[in-house]
Formats: sequence, C-alpha cells, structure tokens
Amino acid sequence: MNKPKIISLVKLCAFTVFIGRAYQLYFFGGPYRAILWDESLLTPVVEGVFNYTWFEYATSSTVNSWIEAWTKLNSIIFFIAAIVCLFWNQIKYIRVKRFFVGLGLWLLFLLAICMVKDRNYDVLQLFEMSIQLTAPFLLWKNIKMNPQNKNLIVGLKLAIALTFIPHGLLAMGFPFRPGYFIDMTIMILGVNETQATQFLFMVGFLDVLMALLAFVPKLSKYVLWYMMVWGFATAFARLVSGFNMDFISSTIHGSAYLTIYRLAHGILPLIVLLLEFKRTEQPLKIALHEN
Repeated sequence: MNKPKIISLVKLCAFTVFIGRAYQLYFFGGPYRAILWDESLLTPVVEGVFNYTWFEYATSSTVNSWIEAWTKLNSIIFFIAAIVCLFWNQIKYIRVKRFFVGLGLWLLFLLAICMVKDRNYDVLQLFEMSIQLTAPFLLWKNIKMNPQNKNLIVGLKLAIALTFIPHGLLAMGFPFRPGYFIDMTIMILGVNETQATQFLFMVGFLDVLMALLAFVPKLSKYVLWYMMVWGFATAFARLVSGFNMDFISSTIHGSAYLTIYRLAHGILPLIVLLLEFKRTEQPLKIALHEN
C-alpha cells in the first residue's frame, strides 16, 4: 500500500471520529451539564458574575435552552470538521481547513473533560480518547506519513496504547467494571454474568499486554493485527448488542454513532501496521536495486 492510501486512511479515521460525535450530540446530547450544572463548581460564577441565585440558574428555561443550543452548535462544528477531513486534499484553503479541524479538536478535548466529570472524575475516559484525538491531530499538524519516521510510529503506538490500556483495566475491573461491559458480553455471547466477568478479565488483560508488546520490534506487527481486529470488534459490538429485529431502525439509530466514532480504534492500528510494513519494505527495495 502506497503513502497516498495511508493518508486516505488517516482522513477516514478522522472523519469517523467527528461524524460519530456530531451524530451523538445532535440527536442524543452531550455531558456538558456535568460541569454547567455543578453547583459547587459554578456557584461563584453564577452568583458573583451574573448575579443569579443558584436555584434561578438551575431552573431557568433560558439557561437550559442555551445549553441545548451549545450542544447543537458543537455537533454542527463536528460535522463541518468531518467533511473537511474527508476532503482534506481537495480543499485548497489551508487556514480554513486547519481552523475547523483545530476547533473540532479543541471541542473534542472539551467533550472528553466533560465525560471525565460526568463519570465521577474517571480520568481513564480521557486517556481512552487518545486514538480519537490523534487522527484529526495528524491532519491539523499536516504530519507526513513517512514510514522511516520512527518517532511518528512510536507516537502513534503510544496513542493506541493509551486507549487500549484504560479499556483493558476497566474490563478487568480496575478501578471498576462498567455494567454495560457485562451487559454487552451477555447479549453478544449468550453467557451468564460470571462467565461474562471472566471473559472481560481475560480480554482486558490481553488489551494491556498487547499495548505493551506493541513496542517490541519483533512482535509489533502481530500485536497490531490483534489491535486492529479487536478495535473493529469492540466498535461493532456496540451496534450488535443494541440490535433488535423488532425495532431495526430505532436500535440502529440509537447505537450506530457508538460504533462510528470507535471505528478509529481499528483504523489507527491498521495505519501503523501499514507504516511498519512499508518501513521494512523500503530497505529491501534499496538493497535489491543496489544488487
């Protein structure tokens, strides 16, 4: 696979992240109220700056409308950023496309912070989004997909590891095991709760192990294959576990976005795998040419 096709995968990866988040925020909202309705955090601002009582602020229909408008605005910006990523090479105005992708990145990071707050300051949520933040960042910084750039490959592996390790720790039950992990496993595999817990511990351990082995040169290609397959599998698990034949359209509508923005968890390992194949292929071509 040549370099232009790798770049196309980077654009696709960034597109799936932004379009999935745009779909999520537009139809299902976001976790912004976790901060905007935090009384202990915002009371000094609400009462000191805007001269409202907290009760007036928290029960105001105007404030609620502003929050909903902010959420919709974010979804529109994510949608624009997704289109810009998909047609990155066709858009000639560099400042325009860097502005929208950069703004999308900033809002994506803000979304991650709100998710951390919404889940009782679970910082693993922030690290889990490393892959989703990386693909748009590659475009925004206009980083060349040079297979001989070892720092690039190490950086991409680090982003993948920072997503896989928190996911693995949660599956193992550290610091807790999300209930929906167990529910999805039971629904997809048809096992009981005990078997689901054991399965999750096993795959969680593999997630952490593979994240570490990705930095071992002789093993990295095999590990990246696993990460690519498992990344796609966990993405589509959201769609499969929520699927109901009696309510096809509504169940797809309710869970498709969860799959879409997680496709990056399989695409980025594929990109690194292709870079590694190309890196080992180029010296071989040079040697054959010299002979």
